Amino acid sequence: MGAPRIADGVYRELLALAVPLILSTGSWSLQHFVDRVFLAWHSPEALAASTPAGILNFTLMSLFVGTAGYVSTFVAQYHGAVRCERIGPSVWQGLYVALIGAIAMALVVPLAGPLFRLVGHAPEIQRQETVYFRLLCLGGFPAIATSALAGFFSGRGHTWPVMWANVLATAVNIALDYLLIFGVGGFPAMGIACAAIATNASMGAAL
Repeated sequence: MGAPRIADGVYRELLALAVPLILSTGSWSLQHFVDRVFLAWHSPEALAASTPAGILNFTLMSLFVGTAGYVSTFVAQYHGAVRCERIGPSVWQGLYVALIGAIAMALVVPLAGPLFRLVGHAPEIQRQETVYFRLLCLGGFPAIATSALAGFFSGRGHTWPVMWANVLATAVNIALDYLLIFGVGGFPAMGIACAAIATNASMGAAL
């Protein structure tokens, strides 16, 4: 017996769901790439500091972002079962995770200096690592909450709003990077601090 034939419409439906999510994931990569390019133009120290500080922040944040992302699973289950009254509470649970994660990330902020001193990088790189890491940690809530709210849409099969939110976040991030890292148009030049501020602001815009 041959494998059952899959209707062409199934592929179209799958692509309609998947393509926006693929592009959304690509927007994250694009944001980080642009951050690194601008910081490389600003100074080699800023570029050197952004990578370890960014990786450490992402590692700590992933626990909460991943947990909040499970909202999509519950939303999809309740949407398919036509139990819409359960969708709202599921999303709120994700937002509670975002709040807990934001508090946890804020508690790590005072430890940034000692952590990067242990690494043993040059003093100027340590200073910039500390600044970048602290500011990223303070932006924990929008970064985690975005994952929960994205689950509300993607779990119901509405993935295009998720993509457009990520496009907006990318545009905000690139614009603020350019204006504030180099001090364009009368804005103060803020260097690596701006890269973190731009990332936090872009996550806020995505909400």
